[in-house]
Amino acid sequence: MFHKIVLLSINLIFGSMVLLSYYFGVNRLKEAGQDPALLWGGVPDILQPIIVTFMFLGAVGYFFFTYNFLVNVPAEVLFFNKFKYWSLHILYLLVFIPSMLWIYQTINYMESGTQFDWILTVVILFTVAIASVLLLLFTIDLKPINNSMYLPSVIGAAIFTFHTLFLDGLIWTVFFHKNS
Repeated sequence: MFHKIVLLSINLIFGSMVLLSYYFGVNRLKEAGQDPALLWGGVPDILQPIIVTFMFLGAVGYFFFTYNFLVNVPAEVLFFNKFKYWSLHILYLLVFIPSMLWIYQTINYMESGTQFDWILTVVILFTVAIASVLLLLFTIDLKPINNSMYLPSVIGAAIFTFHTLFLDGLIWTVFFHKNS
């Protein structure tokens, strides 16, 4: 039970901090007289609504697989017969902490234009992407055992991973420096 309380706490505390970081990051741009849409970089206008849609679908999917980990998965489980339940704590922190840093790091890069700041921005995005791939693999490894949440959890984790790996990690980074 302890590990589940820790996982729930990580989600509540750090999830709130991610949302607050986005709020304060957007306000930082507005107070500087800059358009928050600059965070899209050169991502084509036609892709932006698709990415936003998948952002929301990924968030819904996130709640499915997180609910499953919290409610249906015993704390004694071994993922891949090797990783204990507390491994989820690390993976969730590897999603949340970089996600909290992303907007500030992107703004820092937009202000500095240095190669180091760009590399740091991309590392942040790929840290989240790799952690989400591992969460997807942990979700798949659960195998359905009379659990109606298995399939929604796998689909949710797959959508979340698609968003963090493909849309954020690849599409955004490739298009950021392209002209709109």
